Amino acid sequence: MLSSKEFVAKLAADNEALFRAGELNVKAYFDAKPSREELVAHFRGRMLNERMNMTEIAARVATMPMNTAPEELQMLSKQALDEAVHFHMVKEVVEYLSGEALDLEQAAAEEARKPQAKGAALLAKYETAENPAALALYQFMAEGRAERNWDMMAKCIDDEFISSRYAKIARDEGFHSKIGRYKLEQLCDDPAVQAEVEQMAAQMRKDLFEISCQNSVATAQAREIFEAAYH
Repeated sequence: MLSSKEFVAKLAADNEALFRAGELNVKAYFDAKPSREELVAHFRGRMLNERMNMTEIAARVATMPMNTAPEELQMLSKQALDEAVHFHMVKEVVEYLSGEALDLEQAAAEEARKPQAKGAALLAKYETAENPAALALYQFMAEGRAERNWDMMAKCIDDEFISSRYAKIARDEGFHSKIGRYKLEQLCDDPAVQAEVEQMAAQMRKDLFEISCQNSVATAQAREIFEAAYH
């Protein structure tokens, strides 16, 4: 059996193909020079995803057991605040692109009518409120992927107003991924937990890749990398 740290290090290595495939899809999307209207719609979805992350993490903090380590409470509370800040920052980008104030209720209603392709939706799918290992894995994988995607967006977008904000979001997402790593290293000292996490990780990679394809551009190169690594 691997130690918990060895197991998590293996997970990190196994995630690399997913992250690289996501970067390629993001780059292809922005290299195609989408219109301002397309960008408004694109970033509106990302904005609401940040809000979903905020509410889900905050709900988790509110229901954590009394014996939860204060350090863990602090890290998760910081993440909830970070997600609120990201929500605000992406809202500013949407308004900057559209040139008008955003009606948040209308935006949320319009997004709800679309096919859903938001990473934060996986928080509910994997029942992270009831399963600490699932929450830690989501943070480790989804936030790690988000760090790479936001960083790629920052590099692809020439506009300084937008790129500077996205570089900041990328740095924060990297911290959130480290929270997941910290928790997984605590939890994965049992072979049964390792087996559960490995099984969840295999499915979560598929979910995150399909979300990437729907949210940006499904490139043949990205799919080839993904399928070579995980099939």
